[in-house]
Amino acid sequence: MAYVSGIPFQYEIEERVRKNGWETVPEQSYMDNVEEKPRPIDFVATVQARSHNPRGNQLALVVETKFLTHDVTVYVRENPKDKKAYFLDGFWSQDLDYTLNNFHFFNTSSVARNIDDGKEKKDTLFGAVSQASKALLYLRTKELLYKKGLFYPVVVYKGGTVRDQNGIELQNTLYYQTYEWKNPETGKIDSRALYVDIIHESNLEQCLDDFYKNEMKQLMELIYFQERIAESRKQNQRENPGL
Repeated sequence: MAYVSGIPFQYEIEERVRKNGWETVPEQSYMDNVEEKPRPIDFVATVQARSHNPRGNQLALVVETKFLTHDVTVYVRENPKDKKAYFLDGFWSQDLDYTLNNFHFFNTSSVARNIDDGKEKKDTLFGAVSQASKALLYLRTKELLYKKGLFYPVVVYKGGTVRDQNGIELQNTLYYQTYEWKNPETGKIDSRALYVDIIHESNLEQCLDDFYKNEMKQLMELIYFQERIAESRKQNQRENPGL
């Protein structure tokens, strides 16, 4: 198949995200610790939530777009529903169990564990997944994303068809992996599990609202509820010091 540039598609997706109310930083550079050279991620999108702490509360997507010129097979298995794979920072996870159970990563029964793009394909869906993962892990150590909040690696695609190993066509796919990377701050090899959303472009706006913004809203409602309870207890202690 003849070469098709993915740049117009990248620009289109970034513009649609901006129109949805996000701020974007295009072509954000990160250090690929495997090949040890800088690479650009297509764009980073952020929404700032109300905050009373210096690190802020941020909803962030690290997005790689992919115009597929070939069909892809993903091999799915049971979703481990790994809460440690949710990139949630700055909150006590034990206080969030009930809220996390409602998040979209845990509402799907299966996840992709392997991606087969074809042996001769160099520009692959798996490569896009890897770039989004690497970029998020690197940028979390830098000022741009060094905040409290929710952080999602995302791949948005169009073009080829994605099917599972049984030939069933999929549009949105949740990919799960355990990724090892070299922490640029410590120089040590870290390992962590990650979920990556693979989204067909026709579902982009729905996912922005139903997944990401909705989950940040749930998180903030829980945090503010906990803060109100804590303040109520302090007020009660001030008014009734003998209790």
